[in-house]
Amino acid sequence: MELQNALIIAGVVLLLLLVAYNRWQIHKARRVRPLMPEDDLPPMREPVVGKTIQPETEAKLREAPPPEHVSRREPTLGEAGKGLRHDTDADAAAVATASAAAHAAASTADADEIVTDEVAVAAAPAAHAGAHAAPADAQAEAEALAPAHRAQAAQPAEPTEPLKAAEAKPRPAVEPAPLDGQPAPATIDPLIDCIVPMHLERKASGDRILPLTGRLRRAGTKQVHIEGLRVESNAWEPVTAGHQYEDLQVAVQLANRSGPLNALEFSEFVNAVEALAEALDASAELPDMTETVANARELDGFAASADVQLGVNVISDGAPWSAAYVQTVATQDGLVLSRDGTRFIRYEPGADGVQKPLFTLQFGDTNFLRDDLTLNAGRQITLLLDVPQAAQAIKPFKTVCEYGYSLAQRMGAQLVDDNMRPLSEASFVAIFTQLEKLYEKLEARGMPAGSPVAQRLFSV
Repeated sequence: MELQNALIIAGVVLLLLLVAYNRWQIHKARRVRPLMPEDDLPPMREPVVGKTIQPETEAKLREAPPPEHVSRREPTLGEAGKGLRHDTDADAAAVATASAAAHAAASTADADEIVTDEVAVAAAPAAHAGAHAAPADAQAEAEALAPAHRAQAAQPAEPTEPLKAAEAKPRPAVEPAPLDGQPAPATIDPLIDCIVPMHLERKASGDRILPLTGRLRRAGTKQVHIEGLRVESNAWEPVTAGHQYEDLQVAVQLANRSGPLNALEFSEFVNAVEALAEALDASAELPDMTETVANARELDGFAASADVQLGVNVISDGAPWSAAYVQTVATQDGLVLSRDGTRFIRYEPGADGVQKPLFTLQFGDTNFLRDDLTLNAGRQITLLLDVPQAAQAIKPFKTVCEYGYSLAQRMGAQLVDDNMRPLSEASFVAIFTQLEKLYEKLEARGMPAGSPVAQRLFSV
């Protein structure tokens, strides 16, 4: 019994000793220890508050810069510069002080943009005063140079055009901003595109953006375009390496000849945009899927009502023609074989001087690249005009008919319509009347025939 009591008392004493020891350790850990020289602490900087610098901080900033700091040397203008140096010593010292403050703030491990901006603002009055301290001769020299710079800036920039076969006009390094200050338009058009604005937290270069746009080429069967607001020219342009951009806009085409944008294609587009926004640390204003798909269906309905391809046929009056003979005639007339070999294309120069397709020549289902042209034969040549793709100003249907009559006379044939009826003056008038209504319909929609937006809408 006595042994049991002794063990209990020993256990209680041991427990009390443990509690006391733990309390002593806690008290020791909370005790403030003085900083020692060997302590590894991050460098400290003087806080900057408002637009002023504390006197003690200014005294430290006036000390000699570190060896790796390169001192700034003011430019001089001949003899005028020598006189200017003595008059602006005080201002130069103030500017140097403020510049050193900005350098010191930015070089610390925890320097942030706010502190640097405040130091720069504090330096502004001194720099402004130094700029106005120039003597009369330096000011006169600057005014003498000003007209030359203004004349150079006043020259209009050469418009950007597609490269021609004969020559390519050099593009200016920096295009001037529009007079009204508004961004200039580019490929993306709200008439046929679903546009997603993307706001960048900071400016981004084309070299950084382009590697991230691999998924932004097509969404299903719809084209996707990405453009940037260029800093120098305040104009939207396709993202180009070496250029800086303030904002981006990404767009997917709402409809083409493959049909309207559907929900699956919209989801694919949105996923690609979100991935790009995350990679660029940007915010994207995503549209509503239901509304976008409804707009796509409405645009596709309009396109279907205006998608007209007008054909005329040259029918042989005698023996059938070989495909080799048709190829010879088309080549001699300046028509160009398409890449897939199924048709010849007649090109006409547009308003900008660039050759654009006007109509095509087809010889049945002949492929002029794969078939044996000496064995393939037929009695019908079809001239097909894609009405929305050709501008009304060049009178494309008249050109097609004139060429058709020329072929008929040279090849011993006659010109007929799709119903194999000879084309008469009355039929020409009826066709022209229908074409006029179609052109007016496209014009009212804001996409006249042959315009870039019409060519994109009426394509695959």
